[in-house]
Amino acid sequence: MELRLVAHCLLNPCSRVRGLEAPGPRPEGPLIQIPCPEALYLGLDRWAVTRNQLDLPEYRRFCRRILEHCLDMAEMHSRQGFPIVIVGVAKSPSCGVCSTTEGYRGGLVREQEHRHVPGRGVFMEELERELSRRGVPAEWQEAGDV
Repeated sequence: MELRLVAHCLLNPCSRVRGLEAPGPRPEGPLIQIPCPEALYLGLDRWAVTRNQLDLPEYRRFCRRILEHCLDMAEMHSRQGFPIVIVGVAKSPSCGVCSTTEGYRGGLVREQEHRHVPGRGVFMEELERELSRRGVPAEWQEAGDV
Protein backbone atom coordinates (compact mmCIF):
# COMPACT_ATOMS: atom_id res chain seq x y z
CA MET A 1 0.00 0.00 0.00
CA GLU A 2 1.32 3.44 -0.90
CA LEU A 3 0.99 6.73 0.96
CA ARG A 4 0.08 9.76 -1.15
CA LEU A 5 1.16 13.31 -0.33
CA VAL A 6 -1.57 15.25 -2.08
CA ALA A 7 -1.68 18.88 -3.20
CA HIS A 8 -4.09 20.75 -0.94
CA CYS A 9 -6.54 21.88 -3.64
CA LEU A 10 -7.14 18.32 -4.84
CA LEU A 11 -8.98 17.75 -1.57
CA ASN A 12 -10.10 21.34 -0.90
CA PRO A 13 -10.94 23.23 -4.10
CA CYS A 14 -11.89 26.31 -2.02
CA SER A 15 -8.16 27.05 -1.68
CA ARG A 16 -7.72 27.60 -5.43
CA VAL A 17 -7.53 30.97 -7.18
CA ARG A 18 -11.07 32.15 -7.83
CA GLY A 19 -12.37 31.06 -11.21
CA LEU A 20 -10.29 27.87 -11.46
CA GLU A 21 -12.17 24.60 -11.51
CA ALA A 22 -11.07 21.82 -9.19
CA PRO A 23 -8.78 19.40 -10.98
CA GLY A 24 -9.99 15.85 -10.77
CA PRO A 25 -10.23 13.09 -9.94
CA ARG A 26 -9.89 13.29 -6.17
CA PRO A 27 -7.12 10.98 -4.86
CA GLU A 28 -8.16 8.20 -2.49
CA GLY A 29 -6.51 5.81 -0.09
CA PRO A 30 -3.97 6.59 2.61
CA LEU A 31 -2.89 10.19 2.15
CA ILE A 32 -1.43 13.31 3.67
CA GLN A 33 -2.86 16.62 2.47
CA ILE A 34 0.07 19.00 2.03
CA PRO A 35 -0.64 22.68 2.75
CA CYS A 36 -1.43 25.16 0.00
CA PRO A 37 1.58 27.48 -0.09
CA GLU A 38 -0.06 30.11 -2.27
CA ALA A 39 -3.20 30.42 -0.11
CA LEU A 40 -1.11 30.62 3.07
CA TYR A 41 1.44 33.05 1.61
CA LEU A 42 -0.80 35.25 -0.55
CA GLY A 43 -4.27 34.64 0.93
CA LEU A 44 -7.53 33.47 -0.59
CA ASP A 45 -8.11 36.81 -2.37
CA ARG A 46 -4.90 36.41 -4.41
CA TRP A 47 -4.49 36.92 -8.13
CA ALA A 48 -3.20 34.17 -10.39
CA VAL A 49 0.61 34.09 -10.44
CA THR A 50 3.28 32.28 -12.41
CA ARG A 51 6.30 30.25 -11.33
CA ASN A 52 8.79 33.04 -12.03
CA GLN A 53 6.83 35.37 -9.69
CA LEU A 54 7.14 32.83 -6.86
CA ASP A 55 10.76 31.80 -7.47
CA LEU A 56 12.06 33.95 -4.61
CA PRO A 57 14.32 32.99 -1.68
CA GLU A 58 11.69 34.03 0.91
CA TYR A 59 8.92 32.00 -0.77
CA ARG A 60 11.19 28.95 -0.97
CA ARG A 61 12.02 29.26 2.75
CA PHE A 62 8.30 29.56 3.48
CA CYS A 63 7.61 26.40 1.44
CA ARG A 64 10.24 24.42 3.32
CA ARG A 65 8.87 25.62 6.66
CA ILE A 66 5.25 24.60 5.97
CA LEU A 67 6.36 21.23 4.56
CA GLU A 68 8.28 20.18 7.65
CA HIS A 69 5.53 18.20 9.43
CA CYS A 70 4.33 16.48 6.24
CA LEU A 71 7.91 15.51 5.46
CA ASP A 72 8.35 14.09 8.96
CA MET A 73 5.26 11.90 8.45
CA ALA A 74 6.38 10.82 4.97
CA GLU A 75 9.84 9.94 6.27
CA MET A 76 8.43 7.83 9.11
CA HIS A 77 6.03 6.01 6.77
CA SER A 78 8.82 5.43 4.25
CA ARG A 79 10.94 3.83 6.99
CA GLN A 80 8.00 1.52 7.69
CA GLY A 81 8.07 0.38 4.05
CA PHE A 82 5.29 2.51 2.56
CA PRO A 83 6.07 3.73 -0.97
CA ILE A 84 5.56 7.51 -1.14
CA VAL A 85 3.66 9.07 -4.04
CA ILE A 86 3.51 12.83 -4.54
CA VAL A 87 0.35 14.04 -6.32
CA GLY A 88 0.65 17.55 -7.72
CA VAL A 89 -1.46 19.74 -10.00
CA ALA A 90 -0.79 20.20 -13.73
CA LYS A 91 0.41 23.67 -14.77
CA SER A 92 0.55 25.01 -11.21
CA PRO A 93 3.30 27.55 -10.41
CA SER A 94 3.71 25.93 -6.98
CA CYS A 95 2.37 22.38 -7.18
CA GLY A 96 3.11 21.38 -10.77
CA VAL A 97 4.93 18.06 -10.97
CA CYS A 98 5.45 17.71 -14.73
CA SER A 99 4.20 21.10 -15.91
CA THR A 100 4.13 24.64 -14.58
CA THR A 101 3.54 28.14 -15.89
CA GLU A 102 5.73 31.16 -16.58
CA GLY A 103 5.17 34.75 -17.62
CA TYR A 104 3.58 37.79 -15.94
CA ARG A 105 6.63 40.01 -15.61
CA GLY A 106 4.97 42.55 -13.33
CA GLY A 107 3.73 46.08 -13.90
CA LEU A 108 0.22 47.46 -13.80
CA VAL A 109 -2.66 45.05 -13.23
CA ARG A 110 -3.94 44.01 -16.63
CA GLU A 111 -4.64 40.90 -18.69
CA GLN A 112 -1.35 39.00 -18.96
CA GLU A 113 0.02 36.35 -21.25
CA HIS A 114 1.59 33.24 -19.75
CA ARG A 115 2.90 29.92 -21.03
CA HIS A 116 2.64 26.36 -19.79
CA VAL A 117 6.08 24.75 -19.72
CA PRO A 118 7.57 21.43 -18.60
CA GLY A 119 8.98 21.34 -15.08
CA ARG A 120 8.09 21.40 -11.42
CA GLY A 121 6.46 24.23 -9.52
CA VAL A 122 8.46 26.00 -6.80
CA PHE A 123 6.75 24.17 -3.90
CA MET A 124 7.27 20.77 -5.52
CA GLU A 125 10.93 21.57 -6.16
CA GLU A 126 11.38 22.27 -2.46
CA LEU A 127 9.46 19.11 -1.56
CA GLU A 128 11.66 17.06 -3.89
CA ARG A 129 14.83 18.64 -2.48
CA GLU A 130 13.80 17.88 1.11
CA LEU A 131 12.72 14.29 0.35
CA SER A 132 16.08 13.71 -1.32
CA ARG A 133 17.95 15.24 1.62
CA ARG A 134 16.11 12.86 3.96
CA GLY A 135 16.69 9.85 1.69
CA VAL A 136 12.97 9.30 1.03
CA PRO A 137 12.27 7.93 -2.46
CA ALA A 138 9.04 9.07 -4.10
CA GLU A 139 7.01 8.56 -7.24
CA TRP A 140 5.53 11.68 -8.84
CA GLN A 141 2.05 12.08 -10.36
CA GLU A 142 0.21 15.05 -11.72
CA ALA A 143 -3.57 15.50 -11.55
CA GLY A 144 -5.76 17.60 -13.81
CA ASP A 145 -5.28 20.92 -15.48
CA VAL A 146 -5.41 24.25 -13.68
